[in-house]
Amino acid sequence: GGGGFYGDYEEDKPLGPYGYFKFESGVHRVQRVPINDVRIHTSAASVAVLPAPNSTKGKADDLPKDELRIETMRASGAGGQHVNTTDSAVRITHIPTGITASIQDERSQHKNKAKAIKLITARVRDKQEAEEARKRGDAKASLMGGGDRSERVR
Repeated sequence: GGGGFYGDYEEDKPLGPYGYFKFESGVHRVQRVPINDVRIHTSAASVAVLPAPNSTKGKADDLPKDELRIETMRASGAGGQHVNTTDSAVRITHIPTGITASIQDERSQHKNKAKAIKLITARVRDKQEAEEARKRGDAKASLMGGGDRSERVR
């Protein structure tokens, strides 16, 4: 059955549930009594307690402007004389990470710039989230240990 912690944890702890449970990571002893048996079965469960990840979803323009290099150039491809006279293609580089986004879909430089900013923001966020996930994975591995029954039980 679905277990869990039943009881009140103090809401006034500065870190909420994490502040209360942060020292519970490791291997715990688990006991159960099967329905058709009288003996107590003992096993071990690995527990990892991590703080909730910061959510940065839904913000489109929160890359600082001083981290972006915006370049305009003439679009290549079809479009006849219009292509030769208008700098409508946009390339944006995120200077700290070196990630670039180039857009020349629209005839308007402003629309291309807006698309490129959305694209580069998404790429930078993806890279940051992947890095955070990797760090969380490392932290989780160090908290849980191997999970074998011989490990020190909390």
